[in-house]
Amino acid sequence: MKILWTVNLIPRPAAEELGIKSDVLGGWVESMAGQLRTVDGLKLVIACKSDTGLDFTAQRDGVSYRAIPYRKNVSVGDLLPVCEKLINEERPDLVHIEGTEFPHAGAMLKAAKNAVVPAVVSMQGILNGQYGYQCGLLPIDDMLLSASPVKVFSALTLHLRKTRWYAPRMKPERELIANAEYILGRTTWDRAHTYTLNPDARYYSCPRVLRPPFYEAKWDINAVERHSLYVGNSYYALKGFHFLVQALPGLIREYPDIKVYVAGHKPFGDKRSLLKKGYGAYLKYLIDSLGVAEHIVFTGTLTADEVAKRLSTVNAYVLTSVAENSPNTLGEAMLVGAPCVSSYVGGAPDMAVDGEEALFYRSDDPAMLAWRIKQIFDDDALAVRLSQNAGMKAARTHDAANNARTLYNVYLEILKR
Repeated sequence: MKILWTVNLIPRPAAEELGIKSDVLGGWVESMAGQLRTVDGLKLVIACKSDTGLDFTAQRDGVSYRAIPYRKNVSVGDLLPVCEKLINEERPDLVHIEGTEFPHAGAMLKAAKNAVVPAVVSMQGILNGQYGYQCGLLPIDDMLLSASPVKVFSALTLHLRKTRWYAPRMKPERELIANAEYILGRTTWDRAHTYTLNPDARYYSCPRVLRPPFYEAKWDINAVERHSLYVGNSYYALKGFHFLVQALPGLIREYPDIKVYVAGHKPFGDKRSLLKKGYGAYLKYLIDSLGVAEHIVFTGTLTADEVAKRLSTVNAYVLTSVAENSPNTLGEAMLVGAPCVSSYVGGAPDMAVDGEEALFYRSDDPAMLAWRIKQIFDDDALAVRLSQNAGMKAARTHDAANNARTLYNVYLEILKR
């Protein structure tokens, strides 16, 4: 069996072979590929979205890597010949398309249909399901009428980014899902949204394999930095970090030593495009006006080992997103055993039981978020129980060998059909 797996980045093994910088995201691709390459009789070719325009063929540990070169404003039509060439040269038995967000996904599905090769489309985020949340549930109308130039600028750029940059990407995704015969997901949320767009598609479910360090690191109540939190992303309004910022003043009154560690660089003060600066400007305004800057630490880019280590020593992990499918950061935190506070969004409720494996709150309710954090800070017995239950649940959900077998069996079933 030969699988052509199309992904949205260049995995680390291929980047190392090519001598280029690898992406810190998408480590689960490498982890699942590592499991699949141990399956007897399965040959894996990974077609990689190459933002640099670099065209390449590479080999590493029995896996072949091929490039899908990108340039600015590339379309499905532009990439169709590239995908047809890949299929004609590799002659796969099945095409696995990872994600619906980029033009090469639609091009690869068309190329597979033209070559009469079965294709399964795997859900990551779903643009059509996340559109209404792109402004992070911020009161855009109120901000536009505000006397604050920062609020007006932020509201305008957030709205423009949503309507001018994000909205045009939704139609190609709808067409892709509508034309898919087989869909691979992992949550009730992605099942609902794909069913709405294509009720005739056959749906399969397979959880993610996470990066190795998260299977090894373990949270210990005796080693935690008291009153510390970890957040995985603050770069986009969709990630809802502003609600945690709003929750901080009350928490600081009770826990003056509280620290929030946020993965990545500051979302303000960098060289990002104008449309991407709106949320950063608002976030800086909010942090400064509430006087909480000294309690927030932006860690910069972290490796998987560094994230796992941080999760093993914080008092709690917080998922602040206002929309998600199945957030890998929540899975990673649960696997390490960090007590988790999570917004009740998308597929997150499929990943943990409220009160047993995590504490949930409504995404736009900073008072409830603060209360959930306080519960963990004040009750070590609760924190330990959440840790143990989450660790056991995540170990089952993200069992690497079992998930690889599940995916392989999906391939087999599709080929039999």
